[in-house]
Amino acid sequence: MQLTEKLKIAVEEHPDIVATLKNKNKDNRWEGFTRTQFNLVAKVINRQITKEVLVNPDLVEMNLIIGKHSLEKQLRSMRASHIYDFIKHLSSLGEYRVFNWISGKTLQSYWNGGDAKYVKVNALAVFLQIPFAEWDEWQKAPEQRMDAYNNNLSRLTFSGNGFSRSSLAIVKSYYLGNYFLYYPKTDGSRNIVKTPFILKELDNGQIVVRSVSEGHRYSGKVIGIRDGCLYINCQNLDFEEMEQYVFNIGLETKPEVLFGVSTTVSVRNRRPVALKNILVKQRVDDKSFDNIPETEISFDKEFAADTEEAIIVNYFKQTSNNIITTNSCRKLNDVKNLVSI
Repeated sequence: MQLTEKLKIAVEEHPDIVATLKNKNKDNRWEGFTRTQFNLVAKVINRQITKEVLVNPDLVEMNLIIGKHSLEKQLRSMRASHIYDFIKHLSSLGEYRVFNWISGKTLQSYWNGGDAKYVKVNALAVFLQIPFAEWDEWQKAPEQRMDAYNNNLSRLTFSGNGFSRSSLAIVKSYYLGNYFLYYPKTDGSRNIVKTPFILKELDNGQIVVRSVSEGHRYSGKVIGIRDGCLYINCQNLDFEEMEQYVFNIGLETKPEVLFGVSTTVSVRNRRPVALKNILVKQRVDDKSFDNIPETEISFDKEFAADTEEAIIVNYFKQTSNNIITTNSCRKLNDVKNLVSI
């Protein structure tokens, strides 16, 4: 099959590609591009596809964008036997090394009437973040010009809640373990709370969270990874409160520190509040880690050495907006007065 005009135009008008080709596409006709120009395009496409694969390994596992034999060849060259070894390899490539999902030579042939392979067309669909359910429509749609890229394309997912089936498998492979959670208190004391935060897998495969914060026990579960963020929901076991966490994991598979935010209810005035959070992974597997009590660290504490606590507390000292609070319901005119205060 050949690429549809719909797919071609979507690729040509992609903002990242337009920016990359600036001053390098004199006549703006892709059919006349040189191999160098197509190589630049391929690099942009391949970098984005890798990001999508790290969020949705199903793309590889189901051989949607790489053939079975090609994948086996990659595993043999890596002396690996499991798909997650390949995913780990992708995450370690860095900014300037790009896995070659599709080559500039291949793209040049497609823009000059060459037949396109199934997995390569799928790869372009992944680059464009076309929902999986729409792939067939895009590959067989009548040739017509349309504003493809800005047509509210949502991120490709394979489940109804927006998290891929394999995102929890990634969590199990890379993010389980013992962490210390640091966050600012909301009682006006300017103290920092440090408390154990444990991610572990149960016998039934569920990933749960255990933590104690300000004397309250929290139990929750990992929802999954989406858009490079780890989502966690926790329930306070001692009174009616839910805590929701979002941590930025990006493409890191061996994190020492995770930055995030949590939303909860202030103990001072019972209003919704958002807090900056920092997770620091512990290298030593302490069997009694869940029995370590929470501690409060004062902003005024003097540290003798460059310890974990010293680094984190100093970070909170130097940053602003560590706590975002909300107002109670008001009339519209009251909001205007709040701004002028």
